[in-house]
Amino acid sequence: MLTNRIAGWLIALAGMIAAPVAWAEDLAVVFANEFYDNYPRVRDGRAISSLDRDFRNAGFETVMLRNMRSEFPAQAAADLWNRMDNADRLVVVLSGHFLRTDQTNWLLMSDANLPSAFTVGAAGLPVTAVMDIAARKQGAAIVAIATENTEIERGPGTQPARFSDDIPQGVTVIRGSQRQVADFIAGAVLVPGRILAEAARNAPRSLVIEGFLPSNQPFLPRSNRRDNPATDRAAWRRTLALNTLEGYENYLDRYPDGLFADEARARVEDLRLTPQQRAQLAEDSLGLTRDQRRTIQQHLSLLGYDPGGIDGIFGRRTRQAAQAWQASIGVPVTGFFNANQISRLANQAAARAAELEAEAEARRLENERRDRRYWNETGADGTEESLRAYLRRYPDGIYADTAREALKDYERQRRREAAREEREAWDRAVMAGTLDSYQQYLNAYPQGRFAGEARARIETLSRPETPPEVIAAAKREEEALNLSGLTRSLIEGQLQNLGLQPGAVDGRFDANTRRALRRYQRDSDLPVTGYVSRAVIVRLLASVMNQRTTTE
Repeated sequence: MLTNRIAGWLIALAGMIAAPVAWAEDLAVVFANEFYDNYPRVRDGRAISSLDRDFRNAGFETVMLRNMRSEFPAQAAADLWNRMDNADRLVVVLSGHFLRTDQTNWLLMSDANLPSAFTVGAAGLPVTAVMDIAARKQGAAIVAIATENTEIERGPGTQPARFSDDIPQGVTVIRGSQRQVADFIAGAVLVPGRILAEAARNAPRSLVIEGFLPSNQPFLPRSNRRDNPATDRAAWRRTLALNTLEGYENYLDRYPDGLFADEARARVEDLRLTPQQRAQLAEDSLGLTRDQRRTIQQHLSLLGYDPGGIDGIFGRRTRQAAQAWQASIGVPVTGFFNANQISRLANQAAARAAELEAEAEARRLENERRDRRYWNETGADGTEESLRAYLRRYPDGIYADTAREALKDYERQRRREAAREEREAWDRAVMAGTLDSYQQYLNAYPQGRFAGEARARIETLSRPETPPEVIAAAKREEEALNLSGLTRSLIEGQLQNLGLQPGAVDGRFDANTRRALRRYQRDSDLPVTGYVSRAVIVRLLASVMNQRTTTE
């Protein structure tokens, strides 16, 4: 039974016995998937689409299926099957992104979205089924597979395509890049009288040609080609006056080798593109480098649109972030950038960087004012309780080091006065550094020399500024970023430029670096963890951007 899914109907067709039909023809069926909803555009995809002209010039009836989606009418599938089954000669071209499940390779349809081994049948065309169809035309069938080298995201149970399956008897198979496949078909397969075995010997080594390759039999017999009618000029003028897709297609049907056929096909290609596809081509034409793409992702992040990482790879998260930003500024929502949008994004990011820097500076000055005032109210008098009160509120404050040094003097005094057993109990508590360890010390020495310090540390641990689970998650995020030594040094250098005293700029995050990070996070209104996150990197980049803008 036929189904509306492309994989389903083709598998079904491969097993059907076709009803007799009245025509016989040389037929080319081209699956030209260039634009994908969820994957990168296929480079040189237009090379495959342009084969339409070459097939027609060679006398082939052509079925050009561009950017196929998973839905396909059952009756149209049956009609196509009948034509393929009754053709004198058959060429099937498969172009796009491929993946593999178990022993089957699949050409992904343009709306595929991370198919798994269980769902790929609803989003892909099985190459084995195409081979089965071609096998019905032994000696008169070619299957061409134009592959794209760009690595794509894959769902569970799938892997990169490997075209190592057995080739049906009597079928010629061509495999290579879009440009290689298109050039070989136009320059060898469709040349009347050309022996494919000879052409294969002169083909690039990266182009694989295998299967049925007779040494004395051409795929197309020698024949005379018709000349273009001289009267097509008037038809072309009328076509230009209409300037419609249907008009250009009608011109090409009448004058496939016409004086203006190339221009007509170019206009047909352009008119067939959706706004999304035009936007994708516009971005492709910019030739963005990996670093330029990282910069765009940084700008999106700075404006609050999460691209899923700053790696220079425009995946689904980046495209979604781009769409959200485009919607916010009232331009067509495509997920692809043109030069004007990239400039506009950069200007917005620079303005936002200045705002964030100003906000952070205002918070820093206010925090510093409160810090100094509280010190004057508490720790400045030098009493032990006042020093502890200051550190509870400002553990990374301006006077934190002064307070801790003063407390060390108190502790040294207590150590001189405390008995050996109590000193050892306190050392064990400090070494463990937990609520339980300090409570155990208090249980043993409720009026001990270190009892006040133990209670202060219990209070600090009981009411942390940031929950332990948040800090643990931040630590995992920093580890996942896999920061290089150079990146760590750049972060330390920027913290130093901001006056946050991260210690030595050596690429090693020590206690001073962690304290500087916590100070920066407080000033930037970020979770105070002492660990580097994407948000920290984005804000630090904002600081750099603002410094450059101010300098310029």
